[in-house]
Amino acid sequence: MRKLFIICALLFCLGTASAQQKFSVASPDGKLKLVLDIAPEKVAYSVKYGKQQLLEDSRLGFEFDSGEFGAGLKAGKVQRRKIDEAYELVVGKVRRARNYCNEMTVPLVERNGKERTVNLIVRAFDDGIAFRYEFPEQKAWDSYVMYDERTQFNLQGNPMALLMYLPGYVNTHEGVYSHVRYDKVARKRLIEMPATFEFDNGVAVAITEAAIRDYAGMYLMKEKGGLVGKLSPKLGQEKIKVETDSFPHRTPWRVISVADRVGGLLETNILTSLNEPCRIEDTSWIKPCRTTFTWWNGNVVPDSTFSPGNNFDTNKYYIDFAARNGLDAHGIYGYAETPWYYDDNFNFGWAGPNADVIKPIPCLNMPRIVEYARSKGVG
Repeated sequence: MRKLFIICALLFCLGTASAQQKFSVASPDGKLKLVLDIAPEKVAYSVKYGKQQLLEDSRLGFEFDSGEFGAGLKAGKVQRRKIDEAYELVVGKVRRARNYCNEMTVPLVERNGKERTVNLIVRAFDDGIAFRYEFPEQKAWDSYVMYDERTQFNLQGNPMALLMYLPGYVNTHEGVYSHVRYDKVARKRLIEMPATFEFDNGVAVAITEAAIRDYAGMYLMKEKGGLVGKLSPKLGQEKIKVETDSFPHRTPWRVISVADRVGGLLETNILTSLNEPCRIEDTSWIKPCRTTFTWWNGNVVPDSTFSPGNNFDTNKYYIDFAARNGLDAHGIYGYAETPWYYDDNFNFGWAGPNADVIKPIPCLNMPRIVEYARSKGVG
C-alpha cells in the first residue's frame, strides 16, 4: 500500500512538473532577468535585478467578450534573437542611440480545442524590461472585442512611490504628484503612467508603455495582487476597451525601466528603441526655435479691430508680433471651446469619435496663414 502511495505521489509530481513551463530572458549584461512561468491556472512573470527581486508572480491575461484568456495555456515553440542596432534621434538626449537587447517570443496556446494563440514578446535591455502581446494570423481566431487587459506589476518590498492619481479616464494628465510608501498607495484609484518607485538601496523602477497604435491607453490601479493595468474605454463605451477585426494585431509595449539610481531613469532611451522608427523622410526642418504660445493669454489681442479667435486675422496678428520681435515661429492653438482641428464633440480637450487632428477647421484658412507667415519669415 505504501509503495502504491509513493508511486502515485511521484506520478502526480511528474504530471504537475510537465504541466508547468518556465522560460527566461536576460539583459546583455546579465543583470536584468525576466522569468515566465506558465502553469495550468495562470501565466505569470517575475523580474530580478542582480540579486534583488523587483517583481514577483505578476499575472498576464485578457478578458474578451468570448471569455478570459490567461489560464489553461501551454507554450508553443519559443524563438530568441539578439537585437543590436544604432539609430539617430531627431530630438532627444543623444544624437545616436543604441537599441541593444535580447528578445524572446513565447506563443501562448490554449489547451482546449480552439488553440487560440497569443504571442508574448519580451525584450531585456540593460536598463529595462519590455513585453507586448501579438495576435498572429490564425484560422481559429481573426478578431476580438476586448473588455480588459489583465497585466499585473506585483512590486516586491515597500519602495517609495512617486505617482499621480487621476479622477477618471477623461482627464488633462495634469495634477499633483504623491510621494508615499508603496503600502500607502491608495487602492481602486486610477494612476497615471509613468509611475516611479525607488527602493531603499537606491534602485529605481518606472512603469510605462511605448508604441501605442490602434489600442487603448493604459493606466495603473493598485489592487490586492499589486498594480494592475487598466485600459481606457472606447469613446461612448464603458465595457469595451479595444476592438479589431483583423490580425495580426499588437498591443503597446509594457515597459519596466530599471536603474541603480533615480537619475538613471532619465538617461535611458528604451522608449525610443521600442517605438516605431520615424516615418518622416526629410527631418531637416525639425529644429529648436522660439515661438509664440498664445494658449496662456487666450482670446486677448490688444489694440485690435477684429474679433479674436481661431481665424486668419488673429493668427496674422501674432505672425506680425513674431516678425517684429525676432521669434522664429508662430504656434496655432485652440481657443475656448474651439479646437484647431475638425471635431464632432464640440468640447475642446475631449475629442469626439470622428475627430481628425490633421484636418483644420475651415475658418483657419491654413493655406493663407502659411503663405502669410512665409512672407514674414516666420515658421
